[in-house]
Amino acid sequence: MNRSLRTVAWLAGITIGCSAVAPDVALVKNPVPVVRDQSPVQTDSLSYGLVRRPGEYRAYVLATYRNTTSTPVYFARCGGRDTYPMFGIARTGADSLRRYFSDWAWACVGGVTNGMLAPGMSMTVRVPLGSVDQPSMQPPLRAEDMIGQFRVELSLCASRVSDSERCTPVPQAARRSNAFVVHY
Repeated sequence: MNRSLRTVAWLAGITIGCSAVAPDVALVKNPVPVVRDQSPVQTDSLSYGLVRRPGEYRAYVLATYRNTTSTPVYFARCGGRDTYPMFGIARTGADSLRRYFSDWAWACVGGVTNGMLAPGMSMTVRVPLGSVDQPSMQPPLRAEDMIGQFRVELSLCASRVSDSERCTPVPQAARRSNAFVVHY
């Protein structure tokens, strides 16, 4: 699999589909608590509740990164007009090995230079959580595959490149958010 496809697969999480299945009661009533840490990406909350809307469960995370270095920070972009980095969502902590679902995926054009964030500047991305309903999905998705403990990961690059698909990521600890809980 080429690097571009691996990147899209990683950023998409596991793109499967969604059905309206009752969530695991223990996870709903007792979400795993998290404590804000000093991660370089900070979210606007430590807890997000998926809201049932017509045809979907949805919540949004606002994740902010501030360049505290004395040099520019580069980030992978999907389109030439994008002013924010590509991002993904990953399980963390005790939930790290549990199945995860999101209906979000990147479909990029390629050949896009990476973006740059000057020292002292910050950027915020709006990250969707949850999914639209997909009742014909087989096997059916368990609703608890969308809840648990997560982190946002930004596509921050180690250096400037002419094509964001060739971005060599900075170490994970330098591009991920504090942990947060997603629940119903």
